[in-house]
Amino acid sequence: MMFPDIETHRKRGVRYFPGRIVCPLAGVGRRGANESNRLALENDDTEVTIDRRARRITVTNTRCYPEKTLIADLEFLADGTTMTGARTPIAIHLEIFKKGDALSLDLHRHLRTQEPLATADFEPFDVIVEGGPRPETVYTKERALALVQEPSFMHRVVKAFMAMRDNTRGSFRDPFRKGYRVADLSLGFGALGLAWMLVRAELRSLDGANAELIRQGSVAAMLREGAWELSLTALSDKLSSIVQRDLFLFGLDREPLLEPVMTRGLGAGETLAFRFQKGEGEIGLGEKSARMDGAIDVARAYLEFHLLGGLLCEHAERPAGTHG
Repeated sequence: MMFPDIETHRKRGVRYFPGRIVCPLAGVGRRGANESNRLALENDDTEVTIDRRARRITVTNTRCYPEKTLIADLEFLADGTTMTGARTPIAIHLEIFKKGDALSLDLHRHLRTQEPLATADFEPFDVIVEGGPRPETVYTKERALALVQEPSFMHRVVKAFMAMRDNTRGSFRDPFRKGYRVADLSLGFGALGLAWMLVRAELRSLDGANAELIRQGSVAAMLREGAWELSLTALSDKLSSIVQRDLFLFGLDREPLLEPVMTRGLGAGETLAFRFQKGEGEIGLGEKSARMDGAIDVARAYLEFHLLGGLLCEHAERPAGTHG
């Protein structure tokens, strides 16, 4: 597929655009293997021009907002290399906010491993914001690489308070049985030996015939074949706005079944699920379900671009014998 050297976007929505990085789950669903970069616009206030030849992304926004407002969200998938030489998929996530004429940023990493990174390969764009008193360069290849190699003190503090629980640890599970948990993680915050879990994510096998795919340890191969369920369960009522934005990012904000979630959020104990088998899929909310043609594309996007999704992939691809 050929892509233009320059493309401009002005409307609310989520777009993927190509680069030289091959996606971790290339070949799954309809998105191209190299469509490894994502742009999300919350409204029609912002114009974004992507110039591949110049390696420049220009974000133009002339509005003055009374409150801090997200004007552009960019995420770049990357191939990381750890200090020991191991390769690992990572993501670099840039959120650009505006209050009045002043800009602020949230630039952070999505990691699958706790091992320090030596370097990373990613699309080397400069991001420039226009429409204020003067153009501002808010992101460069050098700044992104510095983030990869040595995150800021505040990022290290946040990471120190994150808590993750592997819910399969210590349990006996049979991959030949329907419902086998390929990966099952809870994420939240912890300190002083205590943990407050906020969300649980699971990847389950819906067919005992998937056992050989599970043994091979490739999530991409799993999703191309067999029958699977990816589910998210809220463990707290504190995630309403986060879940609602995730629905937008993954193209689910207009799904009729999920209208209650867009209105009130995902309540504690409530589960959102995607089930898919060789191109056919459905979405579930609690006991209700509805057919969804793009369920596999949603699952792929979540596993590639979401922090918890990446961790779920990492655990699903552990060598045979380390599950449970």
